[in-house]
Formats: sequence, C-alpha cells, structure tokens
Amino acid sequence: MDPISALFAAVLDSTSSAVSNHMQESLGTEVKTVVVDHQDQSISFQHQLWRIRDKSVCVDKRDRMADFSKCTLAAKEFFVDACRYLRESRGSGLKYDKTKNMYCAASGSFRPTIAFVAPASQASPLELARRECNRLVLQQSASAEAREEACERYRALKSQEQ
Repeated sequence: MDPISALFAAVLDSTSSAVSNHMQESLGTEVKTVVVDHQDQSISFQHQLWRIRDKSVCVDKRDRMADFSKCTLAAKEFFVDACRYLRESRGSGLKYDKTKNMYCAASGSFRPTIAFVAPASQASPLELARRECNRLVLQQSASAEAREEACERYRALKSQEQ
C-alpha cells in the first residue's frame, strides 16, 4: 500500500471511529454499568438507551435481602436527588438532557424493594402449650399420659383466652 493510501485509510479509520463512538454515546446503545455512593450505600445499576434497567439496580446485593432493601431505598432517593439537581442546574446539551430525563424517569418509575427483618417475637404461653401438645402427639415414643397432660394444659389456656 502506498503512503498516501495508508494515510488516507488511517484518517478515514479514525474519523469513522470518532463518528461511531459519538453515535453510540448520543444514542446510548451500549449497556453501561454505573456505581455511585449515596447514603453510605454503594449503588450499582445499568442503563441502556438512556433508560435505567430496574432489574439491574443493586443486583450485587440481591442475595442478602436486608442489604438489598437498604440499597434499593437509597437508589430511589439517589434517582430523585439526581433528577432534582439536574433540573435545578439548568445545564444544556444533548447528553445533559438525556441524563436528566433518564434520572427523572427513574425517580418516578423505580420501585424499591422494602423488607423489614426483625427478630422473632417470643411465643405466648398458649402458643408454647400448643407446640408442646403437637410435638408429643407426633412423637411416637411419648406416653399417652404425657400427651394428654400437655394437650389438656393447652385446652385450659385456650379456654381462658376465650
């Protein structure tokens, strides 16, 4: 290949790469992963075509429900805060507008997972008596007398509550 053809091919290649990169960037065709820190939470999500993929939000914490819930709640607040900030800052340009629209759309449509994990409450005396009666009824080695005594204790507590 002669030097002029090589130079022309290099210029054409770099120009087409720049145009292609610009088109991908402005259209948002590639899936992009974003990780932000908000409210002491590391929030990860993906977006494509200037839309946040709801199922990708906090996906790295999905197997730990309490952490996942905290993360999705923080993500919802991040989307709301990002939308508010971008609306108030009055930037300009295609990328700015698309970013603002993306976060504002997510602030309205994203639904966080809300889970509350608490220790189990202590069982009432009635519940404990019911469990003991059931346990002895199912236990083949328990004597009929022990079974009857436990179930009678349960029936007595139950009648007191009524």
